[in-house]
Amino acid sequence: DLLTVLPTRLDVEVNGFNGGVLNGVPSAYHWYTEQYGVKWPVGYEVNISRQGENFIQVDFDTPWCQPESNVVAELSRRFGCTLEHWYAEQGCNFC
Repeated sequence: DLLTVLPTRLDVEVNGFNGGVLNGVPSAYHWYTEQYGVKWPVGYEVNISRQGENFIQVDFDTPWCQPESNVVAELSRRFGCTLEHWYAEQGCNFC
């Protein structure tokens, strides 16, 4: 769940996915795409696919698109490691 990496805002959550409840507050859709780079900040089917003495490979799915680079940077900072990120869009025959 990307919300544990970069916290959301309470006012955004109250305003809802489509917005319009609170004036001057972005919709959750707008906030999520700006903050996380994804429509819904959730990772699905998280699996440790490989690991070794100095690396771990984790695979997961996100809805619609990849997380933004600030999410990867925060994970690197938080865990004191270098993260490499690969993205494959299998639904559009792009890899």
